[in-house]
Amino acid sequence: MKLIICVLLMLISTKDCDKNKAQLTSENVSEATTTESSNWKMQKGMKINYRAVTRGSYLEIWIEGDSIKYTSDNTLKAISTHQIPKEEKEDLMKLIDELDEKTLPDLEAPSIRHQFDGAAIATLEITNGEDSYRTVAFDHGNAPKSIGLLVEKMLSIKTMFEKQ
Repeated sequence: MKLIICVLLMLISTKDCDKNKAQLTSENVSEATTTESSNWKMQKGMKINYRAVTRGSYLEIWIEGDSIKYTSDNTLKAISTHQIPKEEKEDLMKLIDELDEKTLPDLEAPSIRHQFDGAAIATLEITNGEDSYRTVAFDHGNAPKSIGLLVEKMLSIKTMFEKQ
């Protein structure tokens, strides 16, 4: 009889422990979800590509996962690759989270200098899995407002590595 009571007590206490553990886990998951939602986006195959081209210059920047690649070689033979620092990646992820990539094709360029060689022709493309969204051409250095901060962040990360 004592053996049966001991076994029942062990089963009951095990279920209580599992219930408490499940509650703690769900709290941790909700916290992690809010802080890492953008990391989830990047881990699921999101790629960001910025390109600025004119007759005499070429710039292309790719961000994929935790790395940034960039080149000024239009043959794509000399590509620099670097690991993005954690703080910079967090800032970048916040900007990506604020952006609705589906609206990229509908953005209007704030100026038209790129149409007559007054500025390099720039585009931003975001690929998320099999879906790809690209902006219309805009002036390098004068991006539409909704993507301006993201483009500036990408350029500043590239510049940070060039200075090293």
